[in-house]
Amino acid sequence: MNIKNLFSKRNEIIEGHFNELRSKLGAANQNEEAIFSLREEICNACPLKNGNNCNAMKWLNPDTLEVVDGPKDGFVRGCGCRLSAKQRSRFSLCPAGFWGGEFDQK
Repeated sequence: MNIKNLFSKRNEIIEGHFNELRSKLGAANQNEEAIFSLREEICNACPLKNGNNCNAMKWLNPDTLEVVDGPKDGFVRGCGCRLSAKQRSRFSLCPAGFWGGEFDQK
């Protein structure tokens, strides 16, 4: 992720860390936590998950779950994010489209 993109995502990053802290302190919004928990389950099943990170050195085909080491048509690159925070950012999106948008205003 380049510095310009990182700077533009700062609010999502800060919110994710804040919500992660609220969860650890027992002060989390339980409706949000239910969604965050589902996101965590999805990430735990994803082949791009590497520890607590989404592997930015790999590419995934969201339809087949095939993982490759370089760019390829129909594949998306792992975001490289620390997942425990990203999953708790209401406006973050999974790069493979597996979650995100649950909090969009209609």
